[in-house]
Amino acid sequence: MIEVLLICPSCTDEIAVDVDRAILRTDVEPRARAELLFCCPRCDEPGLRPVGSELLALLLLVGVEPMRLSEPTLPPEDRGPDLPGLTPEDLLSWHEQLAAVDDVSPWES
Repeated sequence: MIEVLLICPSCTDEIAVDVDRAILRTDVEPRARAELLFCCPRCDEPGLRPVGSELLALLLLVGVEPMRLSEPTLPPEDRGPDLPGLTPEDLLSWHEQLAAVDDVSPWES
């Protein structure tokens, strides 16, 4: 049983969190930081503690398996085409074209 000693952010008591009952969250890309998500054994409130490089290395060394999260991405069919970005001239031209529009009628169904 591996425990991490820390201060609960809710009840401000010093507690020992069993890492088997906590979640070590890391990014998919390796970074020197993580988060420990836990439930306080005293007040039962959820808590979060940033984990620095030294503690992260120790937790990984003793075999704590992190939950790796990546940024959400769209499936390929929902992504826009790879086109060059808009330039300031493109936006200026678009605004000039819109200046000539007096009113807009709704689409016909």
